[in-house]
Parts: sequence; C-alpha cells; structure tokens
Amino acid sequence: MELIKENIEKQRAVYRKDKDTIRKIWYNTPFEWMEEHRAMLDIVNPDYVKDIGWNKDHVWMDMKLIPGTPASQFPHTKEFVKRIRNYVNEQYNSTKPYAHGDWVLSNIIINDNELHMIDWDNLGKHPNFFVKRKIKRDLKSAFGELYE
Repeated sequence: MELIKENIEKQRAVYRKDKDTIRKIWYNTPFEWMEEHRAMLDIVNPDYVKDIGWNKDHVWMDMKLIPGTPASQFPHTKEFVKRIRNYVNEQYNSTKPYAHGDWVLSNIIINDNELHMIDWDNLGKHPNFFVKRKIKRDLKSAFGELYE
C-alpha cells in the first residue's frame, strides 16, 4: 500500500490500497465507532464503503477511490464559488438528517462535471442550524470575500 496522507496528531493515515481502493486507518479508535460510522455511510453514500476491519491497535475502512481533482486546486472565480455553494447545499439536502460535517475544498472532488464528497469522518446527525452555520464557516474560510 502507498501512503497518501498521515496525520499524527489526529492518529490517522490514508493509503492507496489498489487502483480502485483507499484504506483509511484510525489508531486508538474503538471498533464500535467504525460499525456505526459504516452504517451511516451505507445510508448516505451506498457502495462507498467496501470493507471494514480492525487490528490490535487500529481500525480501518476500505473505500471506493473517487477519481478527479480536489476543488482546492481550481481557480476561485465567482462562478466556481457559486457552483461549490450550490453543490454543498444540494449534497446536504440529499443526506438530511445526516451531514458530512467538513466542507473544506480538499474534501470535494471534481471529475469532469461531477462533484463528490470524500473524507466522511465527521458524518453525523446534526441540527439544521448547526450544519448551515458550519457550511458557511467552511466556505467563507475557503473563499474569503468571494463567498457572500
């Protein structure tokens, strides 16, 4: 497996397992969390999770590799900001009462005209006002004054 990203502070690592699969590892996380997390993901994003498992010191999840380019790598035009804002709101409306919870641009993958969310670690049920406030905060942080 090829290491893609590691966050020692958060005790997580992401690997490319094969051409179609990403494996995410969480250290010191209980397996019960993983089972609950997978159940939510199966509701909001069916077929995204391929497998889950655990070892002595970590849990892992194999997920479908989403091809494309992170939204963070595109120019921040007014049209692009509007496209991302519309996508994030539509995406949340399609998963209510569940919410992705982390709408940073690196978690939005663009492949031609399709947009997809990745990195579902913060998925959960949250009050609508909380989600709307978090979306606004994340997009304002990404786009600054372009986001109004």
